[in-house]
Amino acid sequence: MKKSIVFLFVNSLLFASSCSAPTASSPIAAIQRIQELAGFPPSELNYIETTNMANSPHGDLQVELYQDQEGRRFYVEPATNTVVEIDARDSPGIARSGIGTSGPVLTQADLASRAEEFVRAAIPEFSSLQAGLDYEAGEKGGDYFFFVWRAATDEIYFMPPFIQVGITNRGEMFAYYNTVTIP
Repeated sequence: MKKSIVFLFVNSLLFASSCSAPTASSPIAAIQRIQELAGFPPSELNYIETTNMANSPHGDLQVELYQDQEGRRFYVEPATNTVVEIDARDSPGIARSGIGTSGPVLTQADLASRAEEFVRAAIPEFSSLQAGLDYEAGEKGGDYFFFVWRAATDEIYFMPPFIQVGITNRGEMFAYYNTVTIP
């Protein structure tokens, strides 16, 4: 019974947050805001296509894909103009090996702090959602760091709702996902 109550509470929070989340006036405005928050330089954005987001809860969320001049890909949920994914692995600031190329190597604690600061700025309702999310931090080879908040749910999903930030050891963001606040 306790698990059901928690499940209902989390789903209520997720529903309420998706209904009350501020929306950008356009996909471009949403991307420009997230570029600034992520510390990416302003760059011309080009619409690429409408596609499905494989990492969405049911694997079929329709999103609009935009790409900047440096190769970063931004996936926007069009009903709310919410940036639900950033793939910056091909941007110039990330070396072919995936390791950041500029700045000092940072501690995992510093990277975790940066990731949470970004999420709080990108998702204004994160503070109210955080208690209903399971947090996990991980690293791959000492070069890639991942900070993940997953919705605690009993519902069966292809991919449970989650927020993830991927950062290199030098603090350069190369990945972001937010499927927690989408309707």
